[in-house]
Amino acid sequence: MPESLPAFLKTRAERSFRNLLKQLEGLTEEEALRGRLPNWPGHRWGIGQNGSIAGIVFHVAAWKQLTLPLLSGGKARTQEEFDFASVPAPDDWPGLVAWLQQIGAEWNAALTRLPEAAFDTPTEWEGMTLTLARIITEMVEHDIQHAAQIEFLRWRWHAEAGRQ
Repeated sequence: MPESLPAFLKTRAERSFRNLLKQLEGLTEEEALRGRLPNWPGHRWGIGQNGSIAGIVFHVAAWKQLTLPLLSGGKARTQEEFDFASVPAPDDWPGLVAWLQQIGAEWNAALTRLPEAAFDTPTEWEGMTLTLARIITEMVEHDIQHAAQIEFLRWRWHAEAGRQ
């Protein structure tokens, strides 16, 4: 029998998150902060991004924290409700990695506990009404997208270093 969509998303979320964490292995603080710009242009969904890998990590962790309440029947928090004082500073690389690991583990654990019937629940998120399955799919793709960005930045910097 084919796997259900909820079962697939639960498995894929865990795998995508592990892959994201794998992209961070061996990165130094200098590498993680490389490319950071204080005047990075804002974007509606770009919380934490600043041109660096550390900014990507902040961004992913922030979205996991903002959407975590959805997995227990609550409402997602908006960017305006995000408490920047409660999380590591954007230049605290070890703190950012620890935060991402912690909030990612919480997010995946909450997803694992989510009953299959909840996946069809219509939910408000960023001014849209979507099913919880759709939001979870977006979050899984979010991990994949940003893992690929990190991999590209690492590759590019390695290639640039080889030209020097």
